[in-house]
Amino acid sequence: MICGNCGAQVREGSKYCTQCGSPVAINPLPYVQQPQAVVQQPQGSSGEPAQGGPQSGDYVQQPYMQQGPTYAGNQNGPASDMQSGPQQGPVPGGQQGYQAGQIPPSQPYVEQKQTFVVRRMPIIVIIVLTLGFFISGMFMEDGSMNVAAAVSCIPGIVLMFLIYKLDNIEPEPVGLLVKLFLAGGFVATIAAMLIEMVLDGFINIFFSGSVLLYCFAEAFILAAATEELCKYACLKFLTWKHPAFNYRFDGVVYSTAVAIGFDVIENLLYLVDSTADTAFIRAAFPGHCVFGIYMGYYYGQAKTLELNGDIKGAKAMRKKGVLTAILIHGFYDFICFIGGYPESELIQLLISIGLVLLMVVLNVTAYKNIKKFAYNDTPV
Repeated sequence: MICGNCGAQVREGSKYCTQCGSPVAINPLPYVQQPQAVVQQPQGSSGEPAQGGPQSGDYVQQPYMQQGPTYAGNQNGPASDMQSGPQQGPVPGGQQGYQAGQIPPSQPYVEQKQTFVVRRMPIIVIIVLTLGFFISGMFMEDGSMNVAAAVSCIPGIVLMFLIYKLDNIEPEPVGLLVKLFLAGGFVATIAAMLIEMVLDGFINIFFSGSVLLYCFAEAFILAAATEELCKYACLKFLTWKHPAFNYRFDGVVYSTAVAIGFDVIENLLYLVDSTADTAFIRAAFPGHCVFGIYMGYYYGQAKTLELNGDIKGAKAMRKKGVLTAILIHGFYDFICFIGGYPESELIQLLISIGLVLLMVVLNVTAYKNIKKFAYNDTPV
């Protein structure tokens, strides 16, 4: 089977071309020329051919007709009769018949638009879950730790499943995704913990004089930069030269696999020295997964640039992906850290409301972006 867009050979039964990513169209049935029929000219009374028409023995060119059965329409439903020869005269049922091979006139195409609720349902669910987890965290301090541990892992796993299903052109090897998950959960997590232990001492020395500077350093340097760089190191080591990395959206799949592994293990570690309410609040915003989506998008772009010979552009694009993840991560953590310092309950309440709104915006934006990135997926 040949792709009608790029001409590449496509495996039988494939829905998409592995070369250009375009849907594989079904080739129309070939048109064949019907045998030329001899038209007998009616003769006049003297035996001469009648004037005004072709002579006896002349050939009349028949139009091209597509081979296939004849459809006889029915007023009460779809076509119910099929004949193999020419249809003469009206067809029972009241509708005009069509000659053998002719295609009935096409009906006007009417696009069935989805209702507002159907189109917006995923976004509504995301908003409800975000608010529900956050509000539950305010009342679940004494809740079951087993339930809390399960709740903290569910959002990341569901998001990973969603992203994997969106990668419908060429799904990634499950074994590779498992390696990325484990690398993010153990290698990146342990490396980040060791680095943060060292950096924490320097931050306490140089930034402890100002609350704003201290929160800024804790958020952007200690947490965001360290964790995102550790995740990126695992991502690049396992996937950059992997033969399965042949589509741009693959970068999003790989990056989120690492991020979700990191997110799951980090949530479980938080529960060791915390209460159940922490798990619910962290479940409201699977931050590492969201940050990984943006890193993966630029990571996939960088792969295309390198294969096109733009090595410097590829490095710059990978840096852009890491920097974007660090900035979003750092800004979110900064709001979290600064919220615990004001003595005024009103200010703390306003910061909490702002934090919830930020969670909703980031969650919804992440969902829209992965849909867009998957829809616009192209080979690297």
